[in-house]
Amino acid sequence: MIRKCIYGGVVLTALLFITGCSSSGGTAGGDGDAEETELLIQQKGNRLAETNVKLGVGYFQQGNYEYALVKFRKALEIDDNLPNGHYAIALLYERLGKPNTAVKHFERAIEINPQYSDAYNAYAAFLCRKKQYEGADKRFKKALENPLYRSHALVRLNAGLCAMRAGNPQRAENYFRSLLKANPKHATALFQMAKINLEAKQYLKARGYIQRFGLVSKHTAQSLLVGLKIERVLGGRDDLAKYALLLQHKFPDSDEAQELLASERR
Repeated sequence: MIRKCIYGGVVLTALLFITGCSSSGGTAGGDGDAEETELLIQQKGNRLAETNVKLGVGYFQQGNYEYALVKFRKALEIDDNLPNGHYAIALLYERLGKPNTAVKHFERAIEINPQYSDAYNAYAAFLCRKKQYEGADKRFKKALENPLYRSHALVRLNAGLCAMRAGNPQRAENYFRSLLKANPKHATALFQMAKINLEAKQYLKARGYIQRFGLVSKHTAQSLLVGLKIERVLGGRDDLAKYALLLQHKFPDSDEAQELLASERR
């Protein structure tokens, strides 16, 4: 669905990444049995903390927030320097409607691990939902600074959608262009570029983007309405009729179909 928020997938994706992140232990030359014992205790504690995070993630994904909170808190009691523990509980506290506590744990996660791009991305999405757009963009950029991060496309998508929400189409266009440079068939980026160019009255460019969108994705009510608006200006009668017919037949109860009917009555 085109009208996806930044966010519908952020928490689930974030949780999946959490379960794949674990702190690595190692051995070091010691000065005796006491030091080796201390190291073994620390490694055991780290493993136990990670296990509690993973159990908490499972509960979170099942919607069992009470048990998830118990497990995340237990993990941080064992190891308060566990970045994915703070990251996970931040996501949960947002879901529980405690944004100030969520912020504290997001900040702690990236303080412990300044290269934690997943946490920066989720934190930025959180800030965007709170309409803190400049703070969100700053965190999106931090997520993109890590050249080894595997999800640059997701960050650019979220950052572009956030910029659209903030009313900053130029910033959004920069993110969507970088997405399309890496993947010319990225459907959401194509749709958003069509919208940006329609609003900018760059109708031929808008037509090109919406046509490319139609080649890589099934049309939605939103994309059909954008196509309609473009062809009304450019006078493409065949495409105008096609978009109108598809909108009325495939999405008769949509807001976009109602908007079409209202415009025809004027």
